Amino acid sequence: MTAVMTGERNVAPVRPHADGKASFRPDVQGLRALAVIVVILEHVFHRPAGGFVGVDAFFVISGFLITGLLLKEHERTGRISFADFYRRRVRRIMPLAVLVLVVTYLATSLLFLGERVRSTAWDALWAALFSANWRFAAVGTDYWQTDGPVSPLRHYWSLSVEEQFYFVWPVLLVLVLGLAARRAWSRGRARTAVGMVMTVVVAGSIAFAFREVADAPTVAYFSTFSRAWELGVGALLAVAMPLLARIPAAARPLLQWLGLTGLVVSLAVITSQTPFPVPGAFLPVLSTALVIGGGVGGQRLMFPLTNRLSRYVGDISYSLYLWHFPLIILIDAALPDASHAALLALGGTVLLSVASYHLVEEPVRRSSWLESRRTRTPRQQTGRGRIQRAVTLVALAATVTVVVTVTVRSTPPEAAAETAGVASTAELAIEIGAALDARGWPTLTPSLDGLSQHGFDRADSQGCSPATPRGKDCAAVTPGTGKLAVVVGDSMAVAWLPTIRGALEPRGWTVHSLTYVGCPFLAAATTAGDDSIVRSCPGHRETVRRLLTTLKPDLVFVSNAYRQRFVATSGEPSLPHWENALLTARRDWLGNVDRIVALQPPPAGPDPKACITRISVPRDCLASVSSEYRSHQEVERRVWSGKNVSYISTTDWFCTANGQCPSFVAGVIVRRDATHLTPQYARRLAPLLHNALAPVLG
Repeated sequence: MTAVMTGERNVAPVRPHADGKASFRPDVQGLRALAVIVVILEHVFHRPAGGFVGVDAFFVISGFLITGLLLKEHERTGRISFADFYRRRVRRIMPLAVLVLVVTYLATSLLFLGERVRSTAWDALWAALFSANWRFAAVGTDYWQTDGPVSPLRHYWSLSVEEQFYFVWPVLLVLVLGLAARRAWSRGRARTAVGMVMTVVVAGSIAFAFREVADAPTVAYFSTFSRAWELGVGALLAVAMPLLARIPAAARPLLQWLGLTGLVVSLAVITSQTPFPVPGAFLPVLSTALVIGGGVGGQRLMFPLTNRLSRYVGDISYSLYLWHFPLIILIDAALPDASHAALLALGGTVLLSVASYHLVEEPVRRSSWLESRRTRTPRQQTGRGRIQRAVTLVALAATVTVVVTVTVRSTPPEAAAETAGVASTAELAIEIGAALDARGWPTLTPSLDGLSQHGFDRADSQGCSPATPRGKDCAAVTPGTGKLAVVVGDSMAVAWLPTIRGALEPRGWTVHSLTYVGCPFLAAATTAGDDSIVRSCPGHRETVRRLLTTLKPDLVFVSNAYRQRFVATSGEPSLPHWENALLTARRDWLGNVDRIVALQPPPAGPDPKACITRISVPRDCLASVSSEYRSHQEVERRVWSGKNVSYISTTDWFCTANGQCPSFVAGVIVRRDATHLTPQYARRLAPLLHNALAPVLG
């Protein structure tokens, strides 16, 4: 994902001392450059696959540099000043961080509408309070809220992790060093004590991370507790500097090149499917540690990291990091079909980063703002410090004002008006054609604010207990006077429920949902975004199989998302695996069902919450029927054919004959995200489903 480039940097290079202490590490600057480059490339081009390991490299770098500065201060003065430490941190990170927050929010408010603007305001507030990681973890743990647009401020999560770590680590360090002073321990024994404490912290964080990766992988990725060990490894390197300085000169380049090689390998072998941060981060963290540790006593033969260009990129890495992600998100939204959007994002990132480094970062860092009088240099006693202080305070005030204003004036979304169902496919085709011809956005149902509030009904989407922790009692069917229809499948089946209920319930049927978001009705082990679903899915499927035998429904509806990811293919989609899993499920799980109806899912398209902007037009949000979609359709036609089995193709409920699919029809938004129907549009289709079921129902 992302990495933070905020480690303290030293003003002037000096020669390394015998104990390994040095105030400037050109190779570390080069590591910063490598980390930020791979992060940006992964975000822009989605290559290299493991580019997000830049975050791990930077956590190690930050822990090393910050701990080294604190230890040197204590050894030099006999104390650690919390006030001076936090002044330096604020002066180093806040001015630019606040500037990017303000600019990003203003750009978002000019581009987007409704809830997305308010959501960005909340993101900015959490980021300004160094708590963005917990906000994104909370959103990410709810699988039913993970399909929305990406926040342009998501990258602030790692900055929050670092600063939370530094709210605690200096205090712990002072306590250990204070105990050492009272017991008159030598400098070496004091460092050993610090190292032992940090070893416990690292071990505890790793153990916690393993547990959290298993129970809540999204939280684990963002959690400070799961990430602390990475900063702790850097801190251990700083503690061990006197020992590391004794490494033979001939071995240092070997260690550094081994570490650099490990980082490059991690870019290739680590993917989004790798459990993170443990054990996935072990390789990049240990590789970074080898580069840093091997260079403690001096660096030789490390030109890839120590050349002037790498050092300069390392200097501006914080600016590069903060600017690149908002630019990617905003440019992609403003120019959704632009082939040169990536180049614009990269060029804008470089220009803004160079400017902000020289006009904001460096002037503020060298100013006297927040500096105590006893530590100010003569150069800082000028008016520049007062100017920078005023500018930063104004920016901070602007951020608070923007966030408070938007938050206070937020209003609940208006209730969306219900629309009548469409009588025939011919009538719907006319409406689809009219939507394709639209030159501007009509009044939409639901509104964008209302759209952002749509989620799946938990009773229909969390599976069957006790197979799933929060599942419902799937065996409890409300008695009805008519026949029983059961719906099985994943989120696609859940999205079809308003259509199925609208088609059958007014005619006396009872519709019973046995659906589970992320768990397709397939006879194969699949993966999903949330590991808890992957673990619960087999038990849910077994419960469904048993209930189908017990309930003896008159009709079973099946619908699954296309492009399923299978454990057998290492999490990659496979059409042959999908067809075989469908055939097996039909034969073994539905063999005794009287009647089966398979509903085709709608084509995927742009998320309307992202593509409907102040400057977009309806054609910017068009979807199209892909060849892959048609291939899945042909497989389903083969599988769902035969006696008492019906396949309902729904493509013409969304698209024209030539495969163009608008984002709204008759003013009703079709999808609430990239794939799932809005309840309003699903209900409009109920008459069409009823007509399609006429041959089945007799």
